[in-house]
Amino acid sequence: MNIYPPIEQRFSPFEFYSLMRKNNPVAFDEVNEQWGLYRYRDIEKILREPIKFSSKFGPFQVPQEYQENLNRPSLLNTDPPYHRKLRTIVDTLFVPIEISKLEPRIENIANELIDNIIEKDSATMDLITDFAYPLPATVIAELLGVPSEDQDTFRQWADNIVSLEITSDSDIDSIRKANKTVADMDIYFSKLIEKKKKMPTNDLISHIIRARVDGHSLSEKEILSFCSLLLNAGHVTTVNLIGNLVLSLLENPQEFKRLQENQNSLIKAAIEETLRYRSPVQFLFRIANADVTLSEEREGGRAGDEERVQIQKIQKGQGITLFLGSANHDESIFTDPERFDITRKNLRHLGFGTGIHFCLGAPLARLEGQIALRIILERFEKLQFNFDNSDRQDLHTKVSPLKSSFLLGLSHLPLRFQSKNNR
Repeated sequence: MNIYPPIEQRFSPFEFYSLMRKNNPVAFDEVNEQWGLYRYRDIEKILREPIKFSSKFGPFQVPQEYQENLNRPSLLNTDPPYHRKLRTIVDTLFVPIEISKLEPRIENIANELIDNIIEKDSATMDLITDFAYPLPATVIAELLGVPSEDQDTFRQWADNIVSLEITSDSDIDSIRKANKTVADMDIYFSKLIEKKKKMPTNDLISHIIRARVDGHSLSEKEILSFCSLLLNAGHVTTVNLIGNLVLSLLENPQEFKRLQENQNSLIKAAIEETLRYRSPVQFLFRIANADVTLSEEREGGRAGDEERVQIQKIQKGQGITLFLGSANHDESIFTDPERFDITRKNLRHLGFGTGIHFCLGAPLARLEGQIALRIILERFEKLQFNFDNSDRQDLHTKVSPLKSSFLLGLSHLPLRFQSKNNR
């Protein structure tokens, strides 16, 4: 059984997820030899048990010669106690109180980007290229201490990595391209690391170079792993958060109007509902450290039938794909989950995961999303799709989804706008 949504449903996999939760909530993919889990409670439980379910599971199924680059150890795929040691190096830098200090600079970057859009005098923009991408890319570049003018290169690197298919369907050319991308990133950061060893500055890379784990400095490979992870993870998720947020608001004009009328109280809520409704990260990986038994409850075949319960046994060493995008639409957790509702209460989404691997950059992504949305509302009188959206059922065919099974987002979103005279 194929546990992944069909390619044509990549940007709208929710019907597929619904069917899997109903009929195959614990499914085995014989081709890729992995399990797929779709229910909120199963996924949350596994994410909170790092001893039973290891993160030391390289997601890309690639030939052995490419494993070292494409599945190298990092914060994402290491277990305690080593994971804890790595995380303490940067944890204190990403706590909300520290991230809040970046607010003025993020506001300035966002306003400068909007100024550039308005100065084109065309009343049109590509939200992703003109705003959603350069905002977090510039922020993370400044935090890391890398030149923000290299952000076009960063985007190409990120595109090459995230477009590599997780499953065994990846063609060898894509694998080679991704492998070369990692090699190019290593060359780039190796030169930068050498400079910062000689002349350290107040940035993340200099901080990581100075860091000690059990009294020892990190190896160059460990530093390179940190650099590439923070660069890519530090902006890719936020790009998709902003794009998915604006798309969802325009797709649901009643929610957009509600937000415009209650900005102060609903901006944060709109961010959280987007993280649930169109989660930028669609799934995570774990591997069973021991045999595990899960019950697979299914609805009865006829009206009035009781649920059928089937026991599924996951064997030690088998891989497990945890579909966060499905968990965040689970009917047993969220009322009317297929509705985008920015007034939703008790929003326990798994958009950033949970447990020890809860997303390090969540406070930064949230702050960037909130500032981006506030400034969009402040600077634009009207905002609408720059294409015919009369057939709303066909919307996903008119935007440009990412070519990724792992991330849900857009590569382009053409918009029309009318600016306000308030700057």
